[in-house]
Amino acid sequence: MLKREHLLYRITSPYIKPRFADPASVPLQELADKLICLYSGGAENNLSRHELSAASDGIIRNYPDVKVASGINKLLLDRCEFTAAEDVDYPAKRQEAFLKSAALLSQGVTAIDELQKCAGGIDLYGDLPDFEKLSDFAPLTTADLLNRYNLALPQGLLLNAVNCHLEIRNADNSELRKLLKSIKFFRLMGKFTAVGKKQIDIDISGPYSIFGPSAKYALQLANLLPAIVNLTDWRFTAKIRIKERELTLKLSPENHLVSHYRNLAAYIPEEIRLFHRVFKEKSPKWEITGDTPLLDGGNQEIIFPDLSFKSLESGKICHLELFHRWHTAGLSKRIALLAQKPDLPLIIGIDRALVRDEAGFDALFADAPQIKERCWLFRDFPGVTATLNALKRFERSSASK
Repeated sequence: MLKREHLLYRITSPYIKPRFADPASVPLQELADKLICLYSGGAENNLSRHELSAASDGIIRNYPDVKVASGINKLLLDRCEFTAAEDVDYPAKRQEAFLKSAALLSQGVTAIDELQKCAGGIDLYGDLPDFEKLSDFAPLTTADLLNRYNLALPQGLLLNAVNCHLEIRNADNSELRKLLKSIKFFRLMGKFTAVGKKQIDIDISGPYSIFGPSAKYALQLANLLPAIVNLTDWRFTAKIRIKERELTLKLSPENHLVSHYRNLAAYIPEEIRLFHRVFKEKSPKWEITGDTPLLDGGNQEIIFPDLSFKSLESGKICHLELFHRWHTAGLSKRIALLAQKPDLPLIIGIDRALVRDEAGFDALFADAPQIKERCWLFRDFPGVTATLNALKRFERSSASK
């Protein structure tokens, strides 16, 4: 991710426009080639941070636009792994060497060669950042690097987003589901609205609309952009706060942005893999279904559940929607919807970060106490036992109707 000092943009009020680089520019390609070769060779030769910094600084300063070169270099640094020069206790070795050299100096020994022997042939500062060695570098092509740079410019602006609006046009179900799964994956606050038969609008809250800038949420929002870029027909608008001004960022396929996500929707986090495995072991009456449908939330709003379950005895389907620490506004709306539509087969898991205590949990259902049995609290990710208990309550309430 690019830092604020790397971002290039123009402000033509009320719009903010990233200053995209031209991937076809020969000088820019040559710059990218040189930097990629530097880091690839640096990994092979185990160069230190200090050595890489000195070498890259020379390349950057020889390019006409230093800010562009610095941004590209930052993206390459993000692909590096650094480790200490050797697997030793550096503080202890430094202390030992200092004591030995002090003893020699007190005896009148001042020869540099003799003093250096106190280090025992070890770089005494190998644990300090500048002396860490480049142990691994994730290579990429010049084209991929320049495309990633262009995508990183609006990503950096999204770290200061107030809210975002996405229009998805003419999307098939597969394409739409991939994007919705990405929104769930990044735990973003999204309101999904059907506009006619061929358009879905998604309103996504930005970090500034929650409780001031939230670094983690902002990063999740920025990481969604490569998934959006993978869509075929889309329009993205975001309100960006820059120096107390709210400016509009607009993106579309016309910007020719290229995603580096290959199949994010196919990636399953370990916590979900574990949930699936334990659920299968503990649940003789329910199974997780592979297909999670879009639910009608009324007023053209669409609900995309996190998981769907099927009763092996009755065949009934029940869906689960999770509300994480940033989903306060959406939670109150969902509880109100269930009060209006009690037949909607939906249960709700609520992150404990949203409520202070049991009294706070009870307060959520002040206007809809009958909905409380459909909901339960979890921390970070729901447990299987709590989920099964909620499914049992849902089945009992469904049978009594």
